[in-house]
Amino acid sequence: MGVMRAAFEAALAFATAERRGGPTPIVEHQNVGTILVDMKARLEAARYLTWKACDYFDRTGGAGTEMAVLTKIFSSEAAVQVVYDAMRLVGIESYTETQPFFDLLRDALAYPLFDGGNVGVRRPYLQALFATPGYDPLAAVDNRLQPS
Repeated sequence: MGVMRAAFEAALAFATAERRGGPTPIVEHQNVGTILVDMKARLEAARYLTWKACDYFDRTGGAGTEMAVLTKIFSSEAAVQVVYDAMRLVGIESYTETQPFFDLLRDALAYPLFDGGNVGVRRPYLQALFATPGYDPLAAVDNRLQPS
């Protein structure tokens, strides 16, 4: 969440200050606005999923892990996309030391790989859960554990 927020805020600050030789800040350009909206949507979706995963974990006494795994996959991959989108918005200046994007990207790229990785550990875990007889796709939404 912190990396996505930092990337969004830096991109927004850039877009509201930069005019690129024109009379208005680039935030008023449709393509820039579209990128910022997409970044903010991913950020807020990840924030909601995080809250939901924490609530689910609490309500199941720590036994419910489905939402936490889904959140880790979605949020870690969203972080990479948000930072990349911020860099696309800023352009080549995103590589300068005056912008935070290089460090944010380095951090974000580690998230999908860390602790076993999304491809090698998390997705197979969920795949096995989905294949379990009696799997209820709405159980986590309703803060219920899967039947054993």
